[in-house]
Amino acid sequence: MRLPEDSQSLVSNVDQSVEVRQSWRQSLLVDPFIGSSPAMRAIEQKARKFLLTDQPVLIQGETGTGKGVLAAWLHYHGGRRDQSFVDLNCASLSRELLESDLFGHEKGAFTGAVATKKGLFEIAHNGTVFLDEIGDLDLQVQPRLLKVLEENRFRRLGDVCERHVNIRLITATRKDLAQLVQEHKFRIDLYYRINTFSIKLPALRERIEDIPLLARKMLKSIAIDQGRDELLLSPELEKRLQAYPWPGNLRELRQSLQRAAIFCENAMLTVEDLQLEHEHLANDPTVSEKRQMTLSELERRHIEQVLRIENWNVEKTAKTLGLSRSALYDRIKKHGISLSGIPKLNPEFGTNV
Repeated sequence: MRLPEDSQSLVSNVDQSVEVRQSWRQSLLVDPFIGSSPAMRAIEQKARKFLLTDQPVLIQGETGTGKGVLAAWLHYHGGRRDQSFVDLNCASLSRELLESDLFGHEKGAFTGAVATKKGLFEIAHNGTVFLDEIGDLDLQVQPRLLKVLEENRFRRLGDVCERHVNIRLITATRKDLAQLVQEHKFRIDLYYRINTFSIKLPALRERIEDIPLLARKMLKSIAIDQGRDELLLSPELEKRLQAYPWPGNLRELRQSLQRAAIFCENAMLTVEDLQLEHEHLANDPTVSEKRQMTLSELERRHIEQVLRIENWNVEKTAKTLGLSRSALYDRIKKHGISLSGIPKLNPEFGTNV
């Protein structure tokens, strides 16, 4: 096997795992369940149940929804909290480098292997391995991962001896693994093995009632990073944040607030300080979805969204929509909208949230 010439940086012993663990410990400062939406409360309840088991957990969700933060929380609040927590993005490396990072290699196993290297499974013995973007895992690597999960053993590249390991596996993906299985791009046996327990994180547009609190908490850390006093959100800006679809989710929200804080000369951020990338609307997954909706469905969704923004206040919602209270009540009754909040999740714990 021959690795790229620039692989030298990845072929050294993984003493950097200490840095990895230290950086992930910072995730303890981040609460993955910020918000009061029914979706996040159900996810928190489900995640706490997963602390009682060492079985694999699959975290699903769009890019930027906080999958890595949740993975770190599961480790540092679980029974292996005092052991190693190592992570790897399966989409960022070629198959050869991915195998080297996961399983390790012996000196001379391939061109550039100037020293023996422990893989992440070996480093994480008795701890947790987090594989991000598991949907991008190379098909040739998948059987080796399955063997580790089923038999708790593996071989370093270039080694004949098997090594035993005890790990907990947490995986995450933005892709539909079931669809990848149908397309023969993901092994069905590995899919069922890593999907023992699963959590699906909602997109930010599906929990808009949480956006003001999330934004305020982000602004606290942004103010510290920029060496500024407290930063505040104007009421108009809060509503603007809730009206935007956030295709980049939490990551995009934070970046937008960071830019706004730089341009804001006062302590109060306003709509004028916010610079949203409107071209993202063209890539918003809700756009193609809306094209398939009936006019009645579009009206129902719009009323629900404004009700959320106005904290379920019918009078304010009617004013925002330009309707009388009686006309709004007629539409609420027509569409079967619950004024106590729209149930997004089945309260029963099934395979997915």
